[in-house]
Amino acid sequence: MDHQTEQTLVQNGFGTVTDRRVIYFQSKGWIRGGSGEEIPLQFVTSVRLDISRHLLVASLVLAFGFAFVGLGDEAEFLGLILIAYAGLLIWGSPMVVVTMVGRDLNAAIGLSWKRGEASAFVGQLRTRLFGHKPPAD
Repeated sequence: MDHQTEQTLVQNGFGTVTDRRVIYFQSKGWIRGGSGEEIPLQFVTSVRLDISRHLLVASLVLAFGFAFVGLGDEAEFLGLILIAYAGLLIWGSPMVVVTMVGRDLNAAIGLSWKRGEASAFVGQLRTRLFGHKPPAD
C-alpha cells in the first residue's frame, strides 16, 4: 500500500490535476459551475483545449449594439454593453474536453480571459499522462 501523500499539480476553475487523479468540472459554463467528476489518471485517455467562438451570433449582437448607439443615454449604454458582449464572443472562450476510457466528458467552458488557466490545466494533465511538456500555444 502506498502511503505517500497525493501531490496537487494544478488547481483552478477547470479542475484539479494531482499525481494520481483529475477532478474535472464537466458541463461548466460562463455562469454555471458544472459538476466535478473525479477520475483516476489511468482512465483518462486524452485532453484537449479548444477555443469556442460564436462569430454569427457576435455579428448579430454587434449590429444591434451599433444600432442602439446614438439613440439616447439608456439605449447608448445598452448598445455599448452589446458591443462588449460581441467582443467576448469574437475573442472566444477556452473549452477543455477530457476523454476517459469509453466516453468524452462534457466540455468545461471558461470566460475569455481564463485561457491561461485552461492551458495550465491541460498542460499539467498532458504532462502527467504522457510524460512530456506540450508545445507552447
